[in-house]
Amino acid sequence: MKKILIIGLVFVLVTGVAFAQRFNNGNFTGQGTSYNAATSTGNGSITVQVTIRGNRITDIAVTNYTDSSMFLNMAMATMRPALLNARTPEAVMAVDTVSGATYTARGIREAVAAAMTQARR
Repeated sequence: MKKILIIGLVFVLVTGVAFAQRFNNGNFTGQGTSYNAATSTGNGSITVQVTIRGNRITDIAVTNYTDSSMFLNMAMATMRPALLNARTPEAVMAVDTVSGATYTARGIREAVAAAMTQARR
């Protein structure tokens, strides 16, 4: 039984490393759909710059947005740790949104995922 568990664990580790996604180092820009505070609709936008080093997100900077800074700050403060730990665009899209700033949180996820997609090797 122990041999089977050890073989299974080795297999998972080896295949996980073999299929790990690789990203180019650098700064990548992504855009997502967000809330538009000026028109009170969900047709706004948010643009982020994502810095990737060593296949990891090391920084996320919001460069343009149409929502209020209150909602943006609330969403980024809550989501930043999980976004920085995400290893794939799919993992970014699985990060929980923020109650009260849902449109903004969705837009941030979309924008970060788009930037990561650009960085893929």
